[in-house]
Amino acid sequence: MVTRKSKSKRDRVWERHNSDGTTSYLAVVRIRPFKPASKAFSTRLEAKRWADDLARELTTKRDQGEGRKDLTTLTIKGLAEEFLADPETKALKYFADLERLIAWWVNHCGGEKILGFGVLKLREARELLRNGREPATVNRYLSALRSCWNWGRAAGLVPQEKAWPTRLLLTEPRERVRFLSDAELAAVLAAAEKHSPWMNAAVLVSLGTGIRQSEMLRLEWKDIDLEKRTLTVLVSKNTRRRLVHLPAPAVIALKTLRREGLVGPRCVFLNDAGEPADKFHLAFRWRKVRDAAGLVDFKWHDLRHTCASYLAQAGASLPEIGHVLGHASAAVTHRYAHLVAGKPVTGSAALAEKLSGKL
Repeated sequence: MVTRKSKSKRDRVWERHNSDGTTSYLAVVRIRPFKPASKAFSTRLEAKRWADDLARELTTKRDQGEGRKDLTTLTIKGLAEEFLADPETKALKYFADLERLIAWWVNHCGGEKILGFGVLKLREARELLRNGREPATVNRYLSALRSCWNWGRAAGLVPQEKAWPTRLLLTEPRERVRFLSDAELAAVLAAAEKHSPWMNAAVLVSLGTGIRQSEMLRLEWKDIDLEKRTLTVLVSKNTRRRLVHLPAPAVIALKTLRREGLVGPRCVFLNDAGEPADKFHLAFRWRKVRDAAGLVDFKWHDLRHTCASYLAQAGASLPEIGHVLGHASAAVTHRYAHLVAGKPVTGSAALAEKLSGKL
C-alpha cells in the first residue's frame, strides 16, 4: 500500500493506493489535548466532511473546557463500562437484564471506536441479532445500547452530532393473548404439583394473581398475608404499589412450600443454593412442567394472560383487570375487551331491578 498526503494540509486527508488497485482516503484529526483520531473512507469528500465535523466538535469542547483526552479513542466497550458503573444505572431495578444485554454489544462490537460507530454498524449488528431471535427481543438489545449511547452523549463522551439513528427498531407483531384451555389448565396444575412444591406455588401464584415474573421472583414473605389472603406488590414495572387477592389454592400452595420446600426468612422463591431465584432458574423448572403438560406455543408470561382472561370470562370489568395486573394504561388492558363485551357489569342486576319497577 502506498500512502501520500493530499495537496492541501487543511484537508486532513491522506490518499492511499491499495494493493488491489483501489484508492481510499484516510482522514486524520489532531486537536490537542485529544488523542489523534482517524477513519478510512472510499471518497475524499466523505473523509473531508468527517474530519471537518470532528475537528469542529473537538475544538468546541476544548474551548469550553469540556471533554477528555481519550474522547477520540473511546470504544463501545469503554463506554459500556462507564455506563454500567454509573450509580444511577446500577440503581435501576432492571440492571441485571441491562448488563446482560450490553454484554452482547461488548462481545461483538466492543473494539469499535465511538467516533466510527454509526447506523451501518448498527444495522449489521441488528441483522446478526435477528438470527434466532424474535423482533421484540432484538429491540430490547437495541434499546439497551441506545440507553448507553444517550447516557454517553449526556456525559460528553459521545459527540452531540452523533445522535442515535431513527427507524432502527424492528416492527413487532401485535401482542397475542394466549391462555390455557380447561384441559391445558388441568394438565399444568397436575404437572406442577408432581414436579415440586416450588413450581406448584409459582404456577398457582402466577395464575391466581397475574403478577409479572419479575414481581413474583422478588416476593418476600412479609409481602404475603396468608390469613387475609392478600399479596402486596411493592415494586412493579410501573413503580406502583398494589394489593391483590390471593386465591385459596395459591394460599395452600404457599403454606406447603414454606412447610416442605427450601425457604429463607425473606425471599419466597429460592434456588437450589438457597439464594433468590432468577428468571433462568424459573425457566429451567418451567420447561419441565410445560413439556410434561404437553403445552405447545406457551410461555410463562402467558400464565399472566390466563389470569386476566379467566377474570374477564368470570365477569370482571376492564378496570378491575387492569388493577390486578398493574397496568398503567387502560389501553394495555383493552386487549381483553372482547372477553367482557356484552357481559353484565357490577350494578347490572340493580339496574334491571330499577327498570322493572322493583325498588
